[in-house]
This record gives sequence, structure tokens and C-alpha cells, in this order.
Amino acid sequence: MVSTLQTPPHNNNNNGWMYIRNVSTGNVITALTSNKEDALRSQVIVSPPKQTDQELWRWDGQFLRNKSNDLVLDIRKGRLRLIQETEICLYTPKPESEAHNQLWGVRDGAFDVYGRPQPDHSLIYSLSNDDWVLDIQHVSNPTDEVGNKLILFPYQTMDNETQQWIFIDESTSHLLNEPTCAITSTTMFKSSSTSSIISSNNNSIHPPTPATSASSSPVTSTAHDLSSSAELFAHGLSPAKRGSQSSVTLLSIEAYRECHQMVYLEKNPRLSDKAIAMAAAYETWSKWNQERVSSLDQPDRLQFHEVDKIRACLQSTAQSEASRIFDQCDQLSNHKETALGLANRLVIQLYEQVLMTP
Repeated sequence: MVSTLQTPPHNNNNNGWMYIRNVSTGNVITALTSNKEDALRSQVIVSPPKQTDQELWRWDGQFLRNKSNDLVLDIRKGRLRLIQETEICLYTPKPESEAHNQLWGVRDGAFDVYGRPQPDHSLIYSLSNDDWVLDIQHVSNPTDEVGNKLILFPYQTMDNETQQWIFIDESTSHLLNEPTCAITSTTMFKSSSTSSIISSNNNSIHPPTPATSASSSPVTSTAHDLSSSAELFAHGLSPAKRGSQSSVTLLSIEAYRECHQMVYLEKNPRLSDKAIAMAAAYETWSKWNQERVSSLDQPDRLQFHEVDKIRACLQSTAQSEASRIFDQCDQLSNHKETALGLANRLVIQLYEQVLMTP
């Protein structure tokens, strides 16, 4: 995981109590109860803010302590699980030498869907495995007032808004009513323990070793070409392409994601030509964008006259992916050439959204 370690200032006005707000939902990390006995081992949730002590946390070394019950965030059963969710619960703080599943760090390194750095958004990772970060459980009804479970999940380089967090000082709780995109670093509070191990004896700061991780996404046969194209485009946009528009009506990123989920997660065999095309276009574009983001710290290799090569590579890959999806679906009322033609145009629509994004 490519990241920048933070060393935020102390806040002496309120003993460091803060809200931890999710960028995707605007909800905050919350304890289910303030009763210490009932809260012990209870699931931690992410729910709409009500400005109660159950929503307030502060850094105690590398522990995250809740104001209402004095318990700390803990990985349930102390184990990372891939098949089942790795839930986050509340527990009594252990001696630091035994508290590997209760210690946390914070790092910058968040990007939006177009690959733009989000300096005011943070990732909260477990010191026991710094490739795993706090996330929220994905549910069918995201507006449910009960809230989502807080879980630990492997860091995702793309589509990771649910893994991004904003720290808001208790004294600026009015910011909970603001959209997350309106909150900047000048109004946020980040604990002095974030992304550093603080010695309680002498306040010395020992930054942990930054972690790096590669994407676990499957690699297509044209992955090398996509990687090369991503490097070409990593540090600039072609002015000649900014005004270009696809003949396909602009679709939201969410619509692409839904089709992608139908194909790659739900394995739905009944797909329209448009759904096939959108899923293939998003799969191709997201892999390219992921490569582009991961190469941002490389020397500038962009050559504007080769931008057309990127477009051709994306189109070829999207058509191949659409063909593969088509061959696996029911095909009762589908037309392969229609699906491939749509994928060809839609992947360029996604690409040009990056071009037009500042």
C-alpha cells in the first residue's frame, strides 16, 4: 500500500475526543451501548451521527478508546478471516505486548474513483497486519438507521470509499452536518498517535514502516499493455481529448459498479447487452486506473502523442472482456456485436471522465 505517514498535532482542548466519520456514508463509528458490562465484546457499528458519547473516541497510545464505556477497538477473536467477516468489537485494553489485535495506525494514501489523491481522507490499519484496514459491511439497504458493522478488510486500491475516514474534533461537531467532501484538513482533528508509535514516557515518535501491497485482481492477457498505457498517462492529460464526448449517454459510476457486481460477484447469467458492455468496460477501466494510480510516484513518462495508444488498448481489452462475458451468459436475447460495440464506446466514456477530471 503506497502511503504517506501522518504526524498530526496534539489537541489539548478536549482531551482528544473525536468522531470518526466514514467518507462513503457520512456515518460515524459508534458503540452500541455506554454500559461497560453490556458493551464488552459487543459489535462496533457505523451509524448516522447523534452526537452522543458512544460516538466519541480518542487515541490512547495506539489504542482507540470509546468515551462512553472506556473500552477499546478490538479484532474479534484476534483473527483475520477472508471467508467470514473480520468483525470489530469492544474489549478491555490489554498490556501492549499482548494487544496486537487492539493497536491501530493511520496513514494517508486514499484516492477517489478517478485516482485523485484525497489528502483529508485517512486509512485506519491494524498494526497486526497493516494491509488490513477498517471498512464497513456492505448491506442491501445502505440507509438503514441501525447502521453497518465495522469490519477489518484487506485494503482495496480502487472503489475504497468505505475504507476512508475523516477525524472530526468534538468541538467542531457541527461538521457532522456537512457533506464529507466539504471537510478539509483545516477543520479536521487527527490524533498525535496516528501513523506513529508514541512512547508514553518521553513522547518520542517512532514511525512504523510503510506497507506496500499489490492488487489481487486477476490479470488479463493484455495486462502488460494496460500497465504500459497507465504509465504513459500517469502524470498528465491530453488537452486535445478534454472536449471529446462519447455518443453514449453519460452513465454514473454507480451504474457501472452495479453491472460489474452482477457479473463478477453475483455471477448472474441473465444479462442484457448493455449490462455486459458496462461490466466489461468497468473491469477494463478500473484495472487501467489502478495501474495509473500505482505509478503516480514514478518519473514522468507521459508522451501526449501516444494517448491514442491507450484508447486503442482499452477498447481492445474491453471488447475481449465483453466477448468472454457474453460466452458465459444465457445468450437467449443477446447480440454479441451489440455488446462488444457498446463496451468499445463505454470504456472510452470512462477514460474521458478521467481526462475531464481536474
